[in-house]
Amino acid sequence: MENARERFNNFIKFFEVNWLWIVIGLGVAVAAGVPSYLYQQKGANDLGEVWSRIYRMNYEVATSRQEGPEKKREAIEGAIKEYIFLKDNLSATGATPWLLSELGNAQYSIKQYDDAIVTYREFINSYGSHPLVPVIRQSLGYVLEEKKQLNQAIEQFKQIARNPEATYLRAQVGLDTGRCYEKLGQTQSAVSAYKDIVATYPESGYAKMARYRLEDLE
Repeated sequence: MENARERFNNFIKFFEVNWLWIVIGLGVAVAAGVPSYLYQQKGANDLGEVWSRIYRMNYEVATSRQEGPEKKREAIEGAIKEYIFLKDNLSATGATPWLLSELGNAQYSIKQYDDAIVTYREFINSYGSHPLVPVIRQSLGYVLEEKKQLNQAIEQFKQIARNPEATYLRAQVGLDTGRCYEKLGQTQSAVSAYKDIVATYPESGYAKMARYRLEDLE
């Protein structure tokens, strides 16, 4: 039993360390698939302003990682202020959804969970048909999980699984769902979620992780 608990804790730690890179990677993948959408209003001044400042803040945050945690947090807090200013003072453009995504992820990364929830929900409510919505909804699920609002997190993950445009996320959110069920102590539901991953995506890395959890649960 103790070994099973330790394995589950290791599973959670892996998620906590890697969640942001998972989300960023998905965002980059989606971005690569919709370049025409991103630049359809490139001639507009506000669009260019938003994108140039997003790039600059990303660069500053990336650079700060080499200067220690205090500098990194300072850079992220500065980025948050910049993103909020842009959101509140410039007209909406094709870059605005990406601005909200950057803002929510920055808030999440320094544990401003309540603010991140507001930002992610604003994205979903304002840009419901945007290709990034499934990724944003997953991020919202992660924040809710951090807040221990596990049933709400599960509902976000299930909405992604039901989305026909989000097949690329189904295995991952299945794993997310199982993890939340485990935290709730709902073992049978967790087992069902993991078995579904193994049956549907048997060769994936997510199936490997699901089998890892099933070894402890069954």
